[in-house]
Amino acid sequence: MSSSLGSLRTLIVDDEEALAKVMQRTLKSRGFESDVALSGAAARQLIDSKEYALALLDVKLPDESGYGLLGELRARHPDTAVVMISGVDDPELGKAAVEHGAYAYFVKPVGATELYLAVVNAFRRRSLELEYRGNLQRLESLVSERSEQMAKAAKVQAGLLPVSPMGGDGFEVAAHFAPAREISGDFYDWYMPDQRVLAVTLGDVMGKGLPAAILMATVRASLRAAAQVGSVEDGVKKAAGVMAAALEVNQAYVTLFHALFDVVTGDLHYIDAGHGHARLLRSAGAQELLAQRGAPIGLLPDSSFTPGKVTLAPGDTLVVFSDGLLDLRPDLATKDVPLPVAARRAATAQEMVDILATGSRDRELPDDVTVLALRRL
Repeated sequence: MSSSLGSLRTLIVDDEEALAKVMQRTLKSRGFESDVALSGAAARQLIDSKEYALALLDVKLPDESGYGLLGELRARHPDTAVVMISGVDDPELGKAAVEHGAYAYFVKPVGATELYLAVVNAFRRRSLELEYRGNLQRLESLVSERSEQMAKAAKVQAGLLPVSPMGGDGFEVAAHFAPAREISGDFYDWYMPDQRVLAVTLGDVMGKGLPAAILMATVRASLRAAAQVGSVEDGVKKAAGVMAAALEVNQAYVTLFHALFDVVTGDLHYIDAGHGHARLLRSAGAQELLAQRGAPIGLLPDSSFTPGKVTLAPGDTLVVFSDGLLDLRPDLATKDVPLPVAARRAATAQEMVDILATGSRDRELPDDVTVLALRRL
């Protein structure tokens, strides 16, 4: 017997005093301390004054049923294990005892070895239950703490996204964003490094939760800092260098579409780093795919980022979306399938992205859905 079991105390509740004393002596000889109560009332007095790991309850007490005391113990002292003892060999009584929370049901007389094993087994089962309960409470606490962290992170993440739509001299840009979970791996961004250039970004961090949110913020900050470099290629290279360590630690990578748009000439210089979902809608109705594409950031060492260039004429629109949109519109997985007529005829960039992402806020999403549109006016 371990010393930890020997330190646990037992309450024997039985109106047959001689039998109760025999059980007490038997347990004493095996190293277990115990107290005796000859009625339910006496048992309650002891329970209120001492802590018991185990109660051996007689089914029939002079002032009440042992089942009533069993129910009270389970309700008020759930850490106390209970074993029922009866002078009646009745399977239905045993079944009722177990159903009401007793660990076991024994029929008198209980032999010394049988009593010892019953007590040891009850203590060990109680120990496992207490450990399980403790682990469950710690897990619930961690879940609650993580939920609070996730809510805060989601709030911060939402605050990082620019307000849609944004209009400027000769252009408008808008986005529709629907996260699949509290924390999204998708993000979009736009800003003007100078009065002539608009930077637009849509990315997808492979992963979810807090690590993805942190990586998303790192990508966004890196690109904004690198926008002063001048060329779209040098900017993405510099941002990729800043992100390299974080991506390696988290074993993650980022698909990214990043572009610099000259609002005067309509020239758009872009890097497509493994993103692949970008289309140019001409004002006359034609649809073009952007040909230049490279590997995601962080997927391969020493990746090169080759820039592409297109020119937006007045009325032309660049549409970029995350692969989560394909769950809503699987037809768009075929790149030569034109965007829906309603989207192409939309009066504004915001109307266009909302039409493309119709239904994303009305269902549980398997992946984040983000759609961005840049229109030259």
